[in-house]
Amino acid sequence: MPNFHRRSKNSNKPVIRQILDKIPNHIFRAQVNKHKSDKGCHKYKTYDQFVALIFGQLCKCYTLSDISAGLSMSGTLLKDLGHEQNPAKSTMSDGNKKRDSKVFKDLYSLLLSYQRSVKIKPSNLCNRRDKKP
Repeated sequence: MPNFHRRSKNSNKPVIRQILDKIPNHIFRAQVNKHKSDKGCHKYKTYDQFVALIFGQLCKCYTLSDISAGLSMSGTLLKDLGHEQNPAKSTMSDGNKKRDSKVFKDLYSLLLSYQRSVKIKPSNLCNRRDKKP
């Protein structure tokens, strides 16, 4: 399993936390509100499910057991990801059954559009042939 809970040299944050930090909170919240995906969920929120799914993808987890075991490896990792405790397999399973996947589909589409809009344009980069002052 890849070591995504290891802290990088440059930021002292786990790699997965750095990836999650690239997701603007206002975009995520807008999708949760639009789809009402936290309605009736008191403990296992959409963000918790999203973090678990991202972790599962990055670590090539095949089952909810793999995700649960991976997240439980480090209490520090859980805190870095905003979890108070490791989600149980049954909790993740219930979240997958009850929560409409459209929230994540729409989130993906919006994030893709957002990243394209903030992408650095080649014209803004320094030309390597320019002489240094």
